[in-house]
Amino acid sequence: MSRFASLAGVVIFAAVAFSQPSFAQTEQTFGQGAVRPGNGIAPPSIVRQVEPRYTDEARRARVSGDVELEAVVKTDGTVGDVRVVRSLDDTYGLDANAVSAARQWRFKPGLDRDGHPVPVIVTLILSFRVSPKIESVPTQAPVDEFVKGACRIPSEGATAPRLAYQVEPKYTPEAMRAKIAGTVTVEAIVDPDGTVARARVVESLDKPLGLDDEALKAVSQWTFEPDSGKCQGLPAPVLVTLVLTFRIH
Repeated sequence: MSRFASLAGVVIFAAVAFSQPSFAQTEQTFGQGAVRPGNGIAPPSIVRQVEPRYTDEARRARVSGDVELEAVVKTDGTVGDVRVVRSLDDTYGLDANAVSAARQWRFKPGLDRDGHPVPVIVTLILSFRVSPKIESVPTQAPVDEFVKGACRIPSEGATAPRLAYQVEPKYTPEAMRAKIAGTVTVEAIVDPDGTVARARVVESLDKPLGLDDEALKAVSQWTFEPDSGKCQGLPAPVLVTLVLTFRIH
């Protein structure tokens, strides 16, 4: 994950509107008709995450910690009811920003025993962390769009997807004649369905003679076991690092 002057991280736990009444007061009206994962109910899987925004006031006050939410993932994968069950900050707007971010998340919906979409209750823990260097960094670093919305492997709470099918990269004739050997390191985003959504070279072996491109072509054909890549227990897009080797025989 990119390191920002203020870093808003997201942790998710399978479990079911932000308002002033207490948790107990809203229990009777929150998430009516929704169910919780388990007992034949498959949890939703994350398609898109939106990170909560630090307010300038909270950043200056160096407020840091977690906001715990409950949210209803509807049958179309959008987020319905959201409520705060553990507050971090009402004064500087972090609770409200966590709710706003959660409403923009998108999921593959939860399913019942027969494979039909059902509204499912999940618990979301959105984390606000302040960098020790915040005072010396005037602006937030640019977001790496390639990894946005994905859990990074390795990181706390992330589970690597299990490889199901692997394609070996091909040597180009030019690289073979030049006797180029070594490794190409590739980062890839593996979606919950087990396919590779996108990939990029982070440590090159050879671009002019095509080995970097062949490594990307191979990785794009890899498949992983569906829903095996997870972020704190829920299937999610996962960023993995893969090393592909070219050897002259």
